[in-house]
Amino acid sequence: MNKNSNGYIILYSVVMVVVVAAVLAVAAMTLQPIQAENVARETQGNILASAGLSRDADYAKVITERELEGGLKFYEATVEGKTLYIIPVSGSGLWGPIWGYVAVEGDWDTISGVVFDHKGETPGLGAEIVGANFTGQFVGKKLFEGDSFVGISVLKGAGASAGNDHAVDAISGGTITSKAVEAMIKDTVSEYLPYIKEHRYGSEE
Repeated sequence: MNKNSNGYIILYSVVMVVVVAAVLAVAAMTLQPIQAENVARETQGNILASAGLSRDADYAKVITERELEGGLKFYEATVEGKTLYIIPVSGSGLWGPIWGYVAVEGDWDTISGVVFDHKGETPGLGAEIVGANFTGQFVGKKLFEGDSFVGISVLKGAGASAGNDHAVDAISGGTITSKAVEAMIKDTVSEYLPYIKEHRYGSEE
C-alpha cells in the first residue's frame, strides 16, 4: 500500500485512534479501584479531622456511620469518651461544588469542628475556606438560638462581633464563596432537623 496515499493515512489514523482509545480504557479500568480507594481514604480523613482527630486514626474504631430514613447519613465519633455527631454538607461555590463536614457536640447544637473543601474556588480567595483561619472560627458556635435553627452567618469583613454565637467572619476577597458556605450549612442541616430536634437534648434513637 502506498504510504503516501490518502487511504493509507486515513486507515493509519483510524487504527491509532482505536489503539489509543483501548489503552486509555484499560488504564481507566485499572486505576478505578485505586481512585475509589483514594477518595474513600480522603473522605474518612475529613470526617476524622472534623471531629478533631488525626486523619490517620483508626476510622472503624472511632466512627460509626448512621443512615436515616430517606437516605440521609451522618456519623458518630467517639472522642475521649464523648460522642460527636458529624453531618456531611454540600453546596455550590463561586466556580463549582463545595462540601464538608460539620461536627457537633451531644447537644446537636454546639459546633466542635468543621472541614470544608472545594473543586475550583479561586486560590488565595474563596479557596481559603479550607484554611484553619476560616474553619477555626466555627468551633464553639451554635446552630440553634433557643429552639430555633438559625445556622451560622458568614459576615463580610470583621462583621462577627465578639460574643456572637451564630456568626463568623467571611474571607477577605472571597465573600461569594464564604456566603456559599453559610448557605451550604443552613440548607443541608435543615434536612436533618426533624431528627435533630427529636434528639438534641440527649434522647436516644
